[in-house]
Amino acid sequence: MEQYKSKSKKELLEIIAQLEKQIDVLSLRSVLTDSTKPALENGKVNDDSSLNDILTLANKKLSEEIASDDKSPELYEVKRLNTFLNVLLDNAPIFLFIKDAGNDFRYIYWNKMFADYSGISAEEAIGHNDFEIFPNSNDVERFYDDDLKTLEQGRLEYIEEYTAANGEERMTKTIKILVPSGNDHPFIVGISWDLSDIMKIKKELVEARVKAEESDRLKTAFLSNMTHEIRTPLNAIVGFSRLIVDSQVQTEKALYADIIEKNSNMLLNLFNDILDLSALETGSLELAIRMIRLKDVCDQLYVKHKDNTSPSVKLVVDRVDSNLCIEGDWKRIMQIGDHLVANAIKFTNEGEIHVGFVKKRDMVQFYVKDTGIGINPRRSNSIFQRFDKVDKFVQGSGLGLPICRMLIEKMGGEIWVNSKLGKGATFFFSLPIKAPLLIP
Repeated sequence: MEQYKSKSKKELLEIIAQLEKQIDVLSLRSVLTDSTKPALENGKVNDDSSLNDILTLANKKLSEEIASDDKSPELYEVKRLNTFLNVLLDNAPIFLFIKDAGNDFRYIYWNKMFADYSGISAEEAIGHNDFEIFPNSNDVERFYDDDLKTLEQGRLEYIEEYTAANGEERMTKTIKILVPSGNDHPFIVGISWDLSDIMKIKKELVEARVKAEESDRLKTAFLSNMTHEIRTPLNAIVGFSRLIVDSQVQTEKALYADIIEKNSNMLLNLFNDILDLSALETGSLELAIRMIRLKDVCDQLYVKHKDNTSPSVKLVVDRVDSNLCIEGDWKRIMQIGDHLVANAIKFTNEGEIHVGFVKKRDMVQFYVKDTGIGINPRRSNSIFQRFDKVDKFVQGSGLGLPICRMLIEKMGGEIWVNSKLGKGATFFFSLPIKAPLLIP
C-alpha cells in the first residue's frame, strides 16, 4: 500500500485501467473461479471514490492477478493445447483454411502451409475474400461458385491444378465441408493436399512399366534378330567351307572363298556392333581424340566404297574445304561414315550418292545424300532406334544407325534425316570443331 500513497487519484485510475487491460489480454476472467468473478465485476472506480477505496481496489486487483497466476492450471492447459493445435495445423502437410459463409466468404483462418505455397501470409488473407486476395486471377469466379455449391450440398470434393509461389505447376485435391458455428451462418472448412508427388510417382511407375515392357520387347527382338543375323553368315561360312574342300575347279574355289570372306566380314561387323552398343550403353567406350582433316575422311570413304555400288550408281565426294580440321576420334568418325555410305549403297539402285561437309559456326555438318528408295517422314526418328529397319527383307541387324546416333551424341553432336518415299534420303550429322569435355 505504501507504494501508492504518493500517487494521485488520476494516476491510480490509469494504473487500474492498465491492470484491467492486462487481465483481458491474458484471458484471466475466463478461467477465474466463480468466487473471484463477482469481486472483479462489482469492483468499480469512479470520480466519487475515496483515495482509500482506490488504493484498496488496486491492491485487490494486484492480489487477484497474483493469485490467478498461482492458481491457473486451467489457463496453462488452455494455452498449451492452443499452442499445440496451432503448431499441428501449421506443420500438417495440408492446406487448411476456414471461411465465414455469412461474411462474404471472408477467411478467418489460413494455415502456414497454405501461406508458404500461395506466397500470401495469413495476415494478408484473414478478413478478406478471394476477390480481394486474388484480384487478377481467372479462378476467382470458380472459387466463389465452389463455395456456393458447398453451401447447397454441405460437402464438395475436386482435384485442380495450380501454380505455386515458385512458379511450379502443382496438383491438389480439395475438400470443402460446411460446419455449423452455433450462429445464424456456418463456416466453410477447406482442406487441400498436394497430389503432385503422388502423381509424379504414378507417372514414373507407368513409364517404368512401359520401359520394362519395351526392354522385354527389345530383348526378344534382339535375340530374334541376332539369331537370324548370326545364323545367315555362319551357315554360308560353314557350307561353302565344305564345298571349297570338295571342289576341284579353281574358279569355283575362288568364288567360294570370296563368299566365305564376305560372310566372315559380315559376322565380324555384327559382333563389333554388338560390342560397341554394349560399351556405349554402359558408358565404357573411350574416344581417342586427335586432329583430323575431314577431306581425308571423305577420300577414304570413297576409296573403300566406290567398288561396292551397283553399276548404275555413282559415288561422289563433293567439293569441300580441304584444310578444315576438327578434334575427334578418327576411327569412330570413319565408323559413322561407313554405316551411312553402306546404307545409301544398300538402298540406292540408280543415280548418285554424295558425301561432303560444310562448316556451321563452331560445328561441322556432314551429309550423305542418295537417290534411293527414301524413308517415310513419320519414321525419321524411329530409324535411329535399335532393330528398326527401313526394309525388313534387306540384310542387316538394325544396329548401325542407333550406334551412329550414340557415337555422335557422345562426341557432342546430333544426327537427323530428311527424306521422302521414292525421293532419296539425306543423312546429316554435326560434330563440334573443338571436342567438348567428355564425361562417361
